[in-house]
Amino acid sequence: MSLPISSPGKKTAPNVEKNMEKIQGIVICLLAVGFVMLQVFPQTVVEVSVSLLILAVIVGITPMIRGSTLTICLVLLFLAVGLMLYHNASPQEWLQAMRVNITLVALFLFAPLLGIPVRTGGYVEALKIVLSRKMNDPHFFFLGSKLLTHVLGVVINIGSVSIVYQLMKASTIKTPRLMANAINRGFISSIFWSPYFSAMALILSQLPIAWTSIVIYMLGLALISLLVSFLIERPLIESMDHSNGRKTVDDYEDKELRKAKRKVVELFFLLFLIMAVVLLLEAVISSSIVLIICLVSVVFPVLWCFLTGKRALYREEIKEHIFVGIPRMKKEIVLFLIAGFFSGAFLHSELSGQLVELINGLFGNFTIGIAFFLSLLIVLSAVVGLHPIVVVTILVTSIKPELIGLSPEYFAVLLLASWGISNTVSPATAVNNLLASLLKVDVFELSIRWNFKFVIIMLFLIPIYLEITGL
Repeated sequence: MSLPISSPGKKTAPNVEKNMEKIQGIVICLLAVGFVMLQVFPQTVVEVSVSLLILAVIVGITPMIRGSTLTICLVLLFLAVGLMLYHNASPQEWLQAMRVNITLVALFLFAPLLGIPVRTGGYVEALKIVLSRKMNDPHFFFLGSKLLTHVLGVVINIGSVSIVYQLMKASTIKTPRLMANAINRGFISSIFWSPYFSAMALILSQLPIAWTSIVIYMLGLALISLLVSFLIERPLIESMDHSNGRKTVDDYEDKELRKAKRKVVELFFLLFLIMAVVLLLEAVISSSIVLIICLVSVVFPVLWCFLTGKRALYREEIKEHIFVGIPRMKKEIVLFLIAGFFSGAFLHSELSGQLVELINGLFGNFTIGIAFFLSLLIVLSAVVGLHPIVVVTILVTSIKPELIGLSPEYFAVLLLASWGISNTVSPATAVNNLLASLLKVDVFELSIRWNFKFVIIMLFLIPIYLEITGL
């Protein structure tokens, strides 16, 4: 009796691919470790080592990227190399340019760990029970989902998208546009002010400002964006059927409902505690808020899960993050690194000075015009498929705000707000692609067609808001 001959290649290929992803996850994780080492031991040998590691990641992972992201990465990379060669940059300048966005990448890698306590605590099911009846009301469906995405997004970033989507699926309302816009705009409003986002990390690492000096202004802008979003979608909301057909809060036993409410209160306490720990540490130690967030992102989930008896779940979550989550984010990570390298090369060229001269020549002291021009530049580049990180990195690293008549705080709020609104119309961002996949709609329709009115209104409101605040 002969045994069937198997094809080793077919069986081992998936294993080889998994092993490659594990190696990618470990190597990319070293970037986050490198950032911490730079903050704790700012020695030349550490700087050189981190720069070489970044180079290895770019060279090793770029060939694995596909689509428009690969095209953008290659164009930026070739332009950056060309600029550095043309201006005879020194080896030290090459290495320094490599590290421009290491802060942003570190936060991008560390911050998702804060979602571990939320995912392992049973909070999503509790939210489903508490919100079950109200989610069938169109007004609450939109406003509640948007605010919940905003609150969760402040700490757990893109993880809030999938959580709120699961809650919305339990509703009788199935309109993709309403679902997408509620989540999308709730998410981008948290980009405005959350210290856990890569956008804030980039701004704080490049401008001489503290997070506390702009957070109030960003919160005000977040409220305005939430209001504008509601007014735009109000006709669609009011046209919805208010029918109820799902299990509602009345169908749950009192004991089950009380337990769910306690879990929801516990969830908001957890989010408050994470934020409070970061702010307390920033007040008592002299380290940057980005480093503090990175350290809290590592330590807090460990303590929380061990104290609540979730050790096994914690280990599984860590493995999932390193070996699955991080490899999935490799496109964004390489794009961030290359965008930083390009902005470093751009800074060494004469182009940064020419950009400042162009802005001053066009607008002079007309700050509203400058604000609108820069915001429009970021939005238009996002519409054509360029991730906001590219243009914002170039602007924040190559322009000293005082040279164009702006304060550092004004410049910071302008860039953060522009990044946020451009995120809604960019077909290149992770959020829009995730929502398009979940809702099974075209990413261009979801991003550009459903959000262009919102973005146009915000484009005009942002400069006016900045002028009124007197920043």
